[in-house]
Amino acid sequence: MDRDPKGQQVMSLRLSRVLRDIGVTRQNVARRRKTYLIHEKMDNAIDIITNHGLKKMFVFGSQSEGTTTLGMKSDTDCLNCLNDFSVITDWADWEPGKGCLLMIKNDRSPPQHCCLQIVKRDCPLPETLDNVKAKWDVEETMDGRVLLKNTWIDSWIEQCFGRLFRKQGPSRSAHKDLDFIIAFRYNGPLFECNFLFTRPKPGHWPRHETLAKARQCETFLVPQGHAESDQSKLEWRFSTSLIERLLMFDLNILKIQVYTFLKILRKSFFKPLVGDRLSTFHFKTALLFTLETYPPEIWQERNLLQCVIFCLKTIQRWFNLRHCPHYTISGVDLFVGKLRKWEFPLLSTVLSDMIDNIMDYVTQIEMDQIGERIVDRPRTFSTRLQNTLATVEGCFYTYIIQIFRFDTMTESNISETKNKIIKVQEILNESDIWAELQHAVKFLYQYLATMAASTCLRSNQPIPPVIYRLYEASLDSDLTSSRLKLASMLYCSGQYEEAKLVLTYTESQLHVDVCQVCPCAGRATHLKTETFLQKVYELPVLEVLKRHVACSVAFNSLEICCVPAFLVYEMHRVIRPDDFYHRHPINDYWMDLVIIDSKPFMFYLQYLTFRQIGEEERRLEVLDKLHNYVCVESRGRGHMETALNVLGQCYELENQYDMARTCYRKSLELFPYNNAARWHINRLLQRA
Repeated sequence: MDRDPKGQQVMSLRLSRVLRDIGVTRQNVARRRKTYLIHEKMDNAIDIITNHGLKKMFVFGSQSEGTTTLGMKSDTDCLNCLNDFSVITDWADWEPGKGCLLMIKNDRSPPQHCCLQIVKRDCPLPETLDNVKAKWDVEETMDGRVLLKNTWIDSWIEQCFGRLFRKQGPSRSAHKDLDFIIAFRYNGPLFECNFLFTRPKPGHWPRHETLAKARQCETFLVPQGHAESDQSKLEWRFSTSLIERLLMFDLNILKIQVYTFLKILRKSFFKPLVGDRLSTFHFKTALLFTLETYPPEIWQERNLLQCVIFCLKTIQRWFNLRHCPHYTISGVDLFVGKLRKWEFPLLSTVLSDMIDNIMDYVTQIEMDQIGERIVDRPRTFSTRLQNTLATVEGCFYTYIIQIFRFDTMTESNISETKNKIIKVQEILNESDIWAELQHAVKFLYQYLATMAASTCLRSNQPIPPVIYRLYEASLDSDLTSSRLKLASMLYCSGQYEEAKLVLTYTESQLHVDVCQVCPCAGRATHLKTETFLQKVYELPVLEVLKRHVACSVAFNSLEICCVPAFLVYEMHRVIRPDDFYHRHPINDYWMDLVIIDSKPFMFYLQYLTFRQIGEEERRLEVLDKLHNYVCVESRGRGHMETALNVLGQCYELENQYDMARTCYRKSLELFPYNNAARWHINRLLQRA
């Protein structure tokens, strides 16, 4: 079949259909790109608001390109560029008051690498070792230059991440799904990084418009030395990630399918042989050179497999040469430090067989059930719609998590929160994500209103109208969380009838397709109905957030007077030393907050309110609802330990101590660490 052009074209069309079925469609690629570019912009807006824009974040790789599938389980590549530093190549470029680093590159420097010399902030002179901050990792050379090591910030990052710190190449991370790079940038021409613009090319690709944009892209210096250098810790690698992303964004859906399928082949057949040392970047480089080399008319759906083979032949040629060039930087061999000499014959043999018998390999692919799909074996597969909705779900969560981050930026006081709101308003007109920023402010209004109300309650002062107006401004942040914060404040201030009205209205807004959403790591996400995902697919994300999402409700220590007293225990989860050990240093920031899912909090507030105003029948009715939620509806998802704890307290108030004890023990069984249930079990033991 591989030598039958007609047969290969038929199989190419079938493979293209399969790739669309597993989610590699124009719409899904566009959705992924939009999602992660908004992620990038929101992160940078947060940094401007909280940190004066000292860094700029970029999302690179498969997520922002849209070159992934559900089965590939790709991580997210984030690069943080430090704006407080300026990299210069000439003393004339020195800027006062800014951290300057002089690029040192000579004939002995490895390709794609340089060293960085620290320069004084107050004058254009080299810095001396005695003036360098002790926490920086530097080295003084024989000629007196103080060079910044590429490990300069590792100790600080390791201190933040603790035992979870992992280092791989230029990446420093504490999470297996996130590659995190801290880099500097250089905004100017570099001879070896002009390779794309100066070397001979056929001319049809990259397009002239793309090249013009690429010339404006900055170069990053990432913390990674040359693999064969004896001074690798002093070296920084040039990265043209912005240019590479620009080139990938210029590809049509067929070329995206080719590259995505190349990545599937790599992960299925080459990763078991050499791990990630033959990386997706090698295959991306092969695609780019192949696009440049072969005529544009071949890139058609019926030629999908042949286009894949052309890319594989490009890699095979490099295997034979034992040299892989970089697409945008001259003098680089991408195989150095990756593949060993004895591995080239093995890989070349596998690649030759793959080229000659491509369909045999396609039918063996287990990822996303491609092999079974391509031969139409009688088995139930996820449909194109289901895969599209699963992609939509992932993008939706990534999108709204950035909006939630505004209310968890830091535990700010009233003055700091007001300043954040002012800063958001200042950058609104200059931002192309103004709608997202305006919506994020509504969550800040929640906190501002509740902190101000808590201050009033603490000093036994009446709550002024301006605080109620803040609550009103936040009400459509989502379907429930602002209303529940308002109801909690009303309950804690003794306004039980008003709390009852707000809670009744909130419950009336819930429908079967409402999705509870919580940004906290370590808790199973709530299931989403297909109807809800259809809404996400059809409607703008912010509209879905307003009408169909019930966010978890969080209180910080400055809102404590607006929280039912029992829930304050949730702020004190650390009881034993083991609790500290089982906390993620970054992801578990929320454990110092009171945080509870919307539905159980609503039922709990209703129970307390009906108990205060003496509506016994409704009190017992809502207790049944809370019990049903915990035992049936929730399916153990979300902040189940907190839901069990509040259910236990309701049973305590009903004098059903055995039921209460059962709830607390079940809570502790599910989450044995950092769980306030331990306090409640001890209380009941003392009562006995």
